[in-house]
Amino acid sequence: MKKNISILLILCFFSLTSIFASFEYKFDAFSFDPIYKEYFADRARPDFSISQISYYDGYPDRVLQDTHVNVTDSNWQDNKYVKVFLFDELIQPENKFIALKMGETMSVARSTFIFDHWLSPISFDISMQALLQNFYRGSFDDTVSYDGIYFLGGTFRFGDVVSMRMGLHHYCSHYGDATLKRIRANFDDGFGDDFYDFGFTYKYVRMNGLVFGLSLDLTPNFRVYGEYNIPPQDINSIRPDMFAPNWVTRDGVAINGDYPDSYKARIISLGFEYSFSLFKNLGKTTIGYDLHMYEEGKIQYSIEDDDDDFEYHEDDESDEYSAFHYASKYFFDSDAPWELEHNIKIAQELDKNISFEIAYHHGRSVMNSFFFQNTSTLTMGLRYNPDYTVNVFDSSKN
Repeated sequence: MKKNISILLILCFFSLTSIFASFEYKFDAFSFDPIYKEYFADRARPDFSISQISYYDGYPDRVLQDTHVNVTDSNWQDNKYVKVFLFDELIQPENKFIALKMGETMSVARSTFIFDHWLSPISFDISMQALLQNFYRGSFDDTVSYDGIYFLGGTFRFGDVVSMRMGLHHYCSHYGDATLKRIRANFDDGFGDDFYDFGFTYKYVRMNGLVFGLSLDLTPNFRVYGEYNIPPQDINSIRPDMFAPNWVTRDGVAINGDYPDSYKARIISLGFEYSFSLFKNLGKTTIGYDLHMYEEGKIQYSIEDDDDDFEYHEDDESDEYSAFHYASKYFFDSDAPWELEHNIKIAQELDKNISFEIAYHHGRSVMNSFFFQNTSTLTMGLRYNPDYTVNVFDSSKN
């Protein structure tokens, strides 16, 4: 047995020796041309862009807050509900917003080996993605919502065909001043502490999910990809509480201990991209589709005033939750489907660095603060595409 293993190791050694007998090596300190490309049609793709969003369905007209489950309360299992606050006329229903995205993907400490073999080239690096996206209601001093999203991990690519990434992915949403000031105007005097929590504690958070991604360039112009996002056992925070799997605890007690082990709050994304030349004097045209599937869809609750046994109204002065219009209990439904989100995008390069893009979105709101609303939107805007690389060493030039 030991003899067979020794022979196998020797064969592997000589195989690798023959592959790398003559190779070129490049080292880049950083580059904005990443090994693992961004998902073209993903609504949360990190980039520098400014767009106008037109709403056709699901205009943000309310906010939903969970109760931040208090496991020290003896009746906490009966108090698992979400509260809904209606904007009513506090925010006039305008169907157009401005989206400003500031982000990019950076390849750091990238090594590339080039040699005469079908595996060539082989590249690996540290990948950093960061995105701050802001949504404005008509002007830049009226922010409705803003999201912070980042990825940190490693990427690997070989043969100019197969790319993989693994790392930590972070979602964190925030209410903007346009939302908070309209909520504050309708809060009772006794809601000072609760208002602070409302703005700074209650939000959609995944800090941080473990991500595994696979991308295949089936041809130089056609790419398919898939990604799996799952909260690790030691996740720092997942909000709202109703989305937490049964292993997430507070003060040593499972927040949703009644959820089955099969529920893991996973997010799966699939998509494709195809590029071609449509205009002779312009750059490439790209069309793409992205599908996000959220296991959080199995958590059932209502954002409508349809729970007669569990309502709070602002005209009831005796009710401590009078600032909220109503509440809804939440529960896990094994028969409920995963929540689906569809994105279709087409882009035309105007020159080397500027693209004009049009995107259609249907599904979970483009603003993570309003994750509970299904929306249909059309987005048009411009994107800046940096491609700067700082090369430290290139053996082919030495």
